[in-house]
Amino acid sequence: MFILFLFVHLLSNKADASRGLLLDPRALNDSCDDINNCRRMFDIVWGCLTTIFACTWVSVHPNVPPLDPNPPDSFWPKLKWRIIVTTGPFWRRLKLMLITVIAPELMVGFAARQFMVARGFSIEFNISRTHGYFISMGGFVAGTGGHPIATRDLVCEHIADIVKVQEKTIKDKSKGDALSKGVALLQGLWFVTQCLARAVQHLPVTELEVATLAFAVVNVFIWVLWWEKPLDVQDPIAIGYGEEVSEVHSPVLSWKDRLFALIGTFPEDYNPVSSNSVPSFWAVSEADDDEGKYTDIPGITEFIVGSVFGAIHCAAWYASFPSSDEMWMWRSCAVSVTAIPLLGLIALAIVWRIEGNSTIFRAVALPVFVLSILLYIVARLFLIILPFTALRALPPGAFVDVDWNLYLPHF
Repeated sequence: MFILFLFVHLLSNKADASRGLLLDPRALNDSCDDINNCRRMFDIVWGCLTTIFACTWVSVHPNVPPLDPNPPDSFWPKLKWRIIVTTGPFWRRLKLMLITVIAPELMVGFAARQFMVARGFSIEFNISRTHGYFISMGGFVAGTGGHPIATRDLVCEHIADIVKVQEKTIKDKSKGDALSKGVALLQGLWFVTQCLARAVQHLPVTELEVATLAFAVVNVFIWVLWWEKPLDVQDPIAIGYGEEVSEVHSPVLSWKDRLFALIGTFPEDYNPVSSNSVPSFWAVSEADDDEGKYTDIPGITEFIVGSVFGAIHCAAWYASFPSSDEMWMWRSCAVSVTAIPLLGLIALAIVWRIEGNSTIFRAVALPVFVLSILLYIVARLFLIILPFTALRALPPGAFVDVDWNLYLPHF
């Protein structure tokens, strides 16, 4: 992180030293005549990075991590145990944050699945939606250090003890509230307002700002879906009776199961009864979703949000690029990210119509689907790299700040 900030600072100094060559006399005299009307490259990059961090760090809500039932009693072992426990949940949240930056539409789908599950449990068992989220995230365990109550059958077995836990007790375990989430939301809205004001005043919006705008808009979906989900809970709530375990045994899944769990399928090698925590992307078991009610709508949401994410990048269609090659790479990647999810949604609808014809699916639909996913990943990687490469030759107007006095009433 320090190296990144140093690199941005050097770019800022270089840009400041060369602005006399980049800016025309009209821009220097009329728009950027003092420090109040100007911004540096460091200001642009810092504003984008802080917005992305604030949006993603607060929006991600990890599931409850495993808890060591027998922590050491002596000071130094306890210190070591605390370092391990602190590092573990931190890494889990950081991992979700990185996935949100790389593939925010997948995180929206995960949030939508847990929202549907929490809503379903809330209606079926007459509990609050917060209770439903806590069940889906592995917050309730049977006995001290027992298995998570994360399936419908287990909920039916322990529902009498679950309803005894008050909603405020669950919220007290949350590390975030409406104020902290509201501050991050205001940061995102302020950034969106700045971008809109620059567009209204015909000031250039850099490619990095457009990419940040896309992240801010997509994270709004995550905020809304996870608004009632407890944030960064470290310890589960033990209810009822359950077999105690002598050592921590987290769910061990293969890389294939982890990948497919992220995109909405069910891990085959996981059983809540044989573990003391749920996987990172656990929402509901396959037996509880036999009709697809918890996966169909979130899957459609992923495609729509992915298309919206690409469409926002198309806003920089006529932006200034360092070269024509980069301009066409940006345009083609933005169009690909916008169109591929929509085409994928249409393809899935066609597959559902011909569900019984597996030969057609394997011969045509599956290869096209795999190629589309690969093309989508490549396009997304270019849309992450190109905004930073474009910083080497920003247009003069990009350093002109928004004139907020135009929106103040004059008497």
